[in-house]
Amino acid sequence: MGNKAKIAIAILVLLAVILGVAAYVISMPSPSVQRPAKSTASSTSTTPAGVAVVVASKPVMAGKPIPANALKVLHYPEFPTGAYHQTRSVIGQVPTTDIGAGVPVLHTNMVSGLATQVPEGDLAMAIHVNEEIAVGDHLHPGDFVDVFTTLPGNEGQMHGGWPTQSRLLLAGLRVLAVGPQTVSHSVDQAQPGQDNAVVNGQANGQQAQPPSTVVLQVPVAASATLALASAQGHLLLALRNPKSSGMPDVQDFPVPTPALIPSKIPVNQRKDALQKPENRAFAGLTLPGLAGKSKAEAQAMRPLPPPPPMMQLYDGAQKTAVPY
Repeated sequence: MGNKAKIAIAILVLLAVILGVAAYVISMPSPSVQRPAKSTASSTSTTPAGVAVVVASKPVMAGKPIPANALKVLHYPEFPTGAYHQTRSVIGQVPTTDIGAGVPVLHTNMVSGLATQVPEGDLAMAIHVNEEIAVGDHLHPGDFVDVFTTLPGNEGQMHGGWPTQSRLLLAGLRVLAVGPQTVSHSVDQAQPGQDNAVVNGQANGQQAQPPSTVVLQVPVAASATLALASAQGHLLLALRNPKSSGMPDVQDFPVPTPALIPSKIPVNQRKDALQKPENRAFAGLTLPGLAGKSKAEAQAMRPLPPPPPMMQLYDGAQKTAVPY
């Protein structure tokens, strides 16, 4: 066999070896394919299965704001309807019912609606209105109003009484609701898929009925004043420019005499006790106090004697009434 034949055979053998090695390398799994599999296994072992659900970590009482340490997150196979994903969405909310430890916190168990629009230290109070009282039906939730009262006089029945008076009762009160419309659901904002005519109370071509009530945001200390004036006088609402900051200097006027005196504490402490808004509301107000009478003036009031009986004397076409 010649040298050329030997060289050709050696080259063919070398090519066969190279092809065999290449086939083996290609058949081996790639390291880049193995790496994601390890990562997936690692993430599966550290990530909890299910969906995050906020539950009570300890019993929560109804009517009390929920603190952060009363909440925790557990993972459920399915998300309960109305539950929360994050604790920050629940902290500070007030439940309407007691919630046991480990029980999911639900939207339906939280105080909602108009009550959430009333700041601490204020109350939501409703008054009856008609078109005249409600500024010709131009009131909207979120407006600000001044409340005037007209109090009928009683000088014809009481000695030392008061004349008919009209004055500003409370200034700068926020309107929380007008009829069924509230600040959280304005009549000017239609809901998706809802016809504007329906939102404005004009369904089926019918004219919307004027509201019969208006809900005002009232300071606790002034709640008895509004209640008495609403029952004994005539109220009138006046729209106020929201940019207006003018307010009466109430400290320059005498404080109306309360209906109840905190008599179980020393005299020198009673004035300070009545400075607390809740105490002032509990002490209430008398009608003479609303009319501006002091306690001494109210005690001095006496009923006037009844008018004497009268008889009619006729002199031809002339008629004269004389006592007898």
